[in-house]
Amino acid sequence: MNIQRTQGIIFDLDGTLYQMKFMKIKMTVRLLRSLVFLRQLSAARSAVRQNRFDGRADLLARFYSELASRTGKSVQQSQNWYENDFYRAFTQVLARWAEPRAGLTDLLGKLRQSGLKLAVVSDFGRIIERLEALRIDPALFDIIKSSEDCGALKPAPESFLSVARIWGVPPQEILVVGDRADRDGEGAHHAGMPFLGITDKRNTRADFYSWKDALIKLELTTNCGVNV
Repeated sequence: MNIQRTQGIIFDLDGTLYQMKFMKIKMTVRLLRSLVFLRQLSAARSAVRQNRFDGRADLLARFYSELASRTGKSVQQSQNWYENDFYRAFTQVLARWAEPRAGLTDLLGKLRQSGLKLAVVSDFGRIIERLEALRIDPALFDIIKSSEDCGALKPAPESFLSVARIWGVPPQEILVVGDRADRDGEGAHHAGMPFLGITDKRNTRADFYSWKDALIKLELTTNCGVNV
């Protein structure tokens, strides 16, 4: 992709700043006593993903309702599981098993020193807790945002555009880095932002790169007027 000028970079978190290898298995082991919720989590999130809400509270209210309907549990039980059991297991798994991608901390430091603005945008919340579990300093990012806060999950562009508004930077000058074409990639497209994909599999798309290659390309963004 040809970037005339990059003023800021938005990073996805899960699968981008660290690999998701065996994540589902480890989460399943941690949540064996509440698998009824875990098994329906993705479906409930997908149902919510189709809509836009007035804010985080409305989005989560719909999500808890969806999760309750799919599990046969109450809305309150669904909320308690998500806010307590799920996020506790999530951070514990990250702290014990996950590692930041090789060279990530050095990369973020170089990007900041070059004057680039940095953000991390994740569909899930508790981002600071999860970054700390990964031993990634949250202070490396200027903005930390959950799509839930914007009332619309990816690929809706709201969370990306909110970062652009806060920075006062044109969307076309903000690079989105993520591992999901259907969420990060489409969200970037809808927001009018260039996209760089990270993959740990055989490359099948021109805008997706191995982390090793992406690391080189991201370092190039410390200079203006370069092709990445």
